[in-house]
Amino acid sequence: MKRLAVMTDVHGNIYALQAVLRDLKKQRIDSTFCTGDLIGIGPFSNQVCERLYSLKDMYIVRGNHDEAVLALMKGDPYPESRIDVQEHHQWVADHLYKRYAKWIESLPRQMVKEIEGRSFQFTHYPMDAKSSVLPISEDPFDQLVPPNGENFSQLEELEAETVLCFGHDHDVHHFSMNDRVFFNPGALGCNNVPYARYGIIEVEDGNVRFIKRQVPYPMATYLEHLNRIDFPRKEVILKLFQKNRRTHHDPTETYRISSDHYNESRK
Repeated sequence: MKRLAVMTDVHGNIYALQAVLRDLKKQRIDSTFCTGDLIGIGPFSNQVCERLYSLKDMYIVRGNHDEAVLALMKGDPYPESRIDVQEHHQWVADHLYKRYAKWIESLPRQMVKEIEGRSFQFTHYPMDAKSSVLPISEDPFDQLVPPNGENFSQLEELEAETVLCFGHDHDVHHFSMNDRVFFNPGALGCNNVPYARYGIIEVEDGNVRFIKRQVPYPMATYLEHLNRIDFPRKEVILKLFQKNRRTHHDPTETYRISSDHYNESRK
């Protein structure tokens, strides 16, 4: 049996990432996959890149925030649809170490792995063959939104029984369509609860089991750190974490690690 970890949308949140990496050490993971958006939103892009770059058996693809920041660093066209975020991305670009920019640029948009007799595709967001070659300025990651079976049924290039792991949409998604399984464990570093989310996939004899995990991290400390830093769109970003948060804190929840199990067997 192989055990894979899948994470996505770290978004510069080094506090949430560290919590997940600590949890992974207990999980007997064979390989870890990250489906993009390492940087942007949170201000700790260099710290996140340093941790991910140093890990063994880590496979990573680029996300739209990653590519938008790179476009500004290289002087390439920036997506007009994200013009309200450009000042923030420029701040990230101005602070990102060049060695990490070069590393991110070397990452693919998607990868395919054969694991225990099943085909797995890892991408920041599913896209058809035409979109996969478009520059970030033409929004290649936003061609098949929202994420649902009807939109993803257009992905004719996918082989039958492929498991496609993605991110981009920060919510958790898990559904099947046309003998294919789509799995998004939810944003690791950008949500409004003090948990960092990721997934574990167990593969044995062609059968697949999905485990959704959420690990507590010091979100209050993270937000205090954000407040001490001046960067564009800080107030907007703080609201992303504060929206719909509980006003009454239940201390028992701080230490909870929950898992949601789901089996998908080959027929």
